[in-house]
Amino acid sequence: MDGASPIETSVSEADLEALIERYSRLMAAAVRRVVSQPELLPDIRQEIHLALLKRLRTGRDIRHPSSYVYKVALTTARTVVQRYASQEQNVDTDVLDTTPLPGGEDRMKPVERRILVKEVLNMLPKEQAVALRCYLGGLNHAEVARFCGWTESVARHRIYRALETLRERAEGAKR
Repeated sequence: MDGASPIETSVSEADLEALIERYSRLMAAAVRRVVSQPELLPDIRQEIHLALLKRLRTGRDIRHPSSYVYKVALTTARTVVQRYASQEQNVDTDVLDTTPLPGGEDRMKPVERRILVKEVLNMLPKEQAVALRCYLGGLNHAEVARFCGWTESVARHRIYRALETLRERAEGAKR
């Protein structure tokens, strides 16, 4: 129970603005848990507003407004971050050309390296591919975790597994 009265669902824009004003700190706290890129904040705010308006217009009561608003803010922020990450999947070819492959000496030509990394990225599970792209793009484990909404240990594990697959493929290509 959050002590607030249920929200009426026959909502006007003024009602929505009042709801957003009342729970703005709570929404900001939820968004801060997931987002480390300030450039995403305007999109996230807009998506949260749209999600709340859509729910309010369904005609169903929201019995615990603070819990509901927090959940909407958190899930919306994660969705926007994941959408942004999937758009960033086209790793710059310069990064692929200059990033040394794990496992020691790298005698591959840049074109061969790029082809190998792209093959591995396409075969990895989605989460590992996102983690590897971020890592190859220069993010450390903590930054990958914040960017993707994972714990640091999950990010570290997914990066490790992806790098292990890349290392195995690179060693197979050298033979």
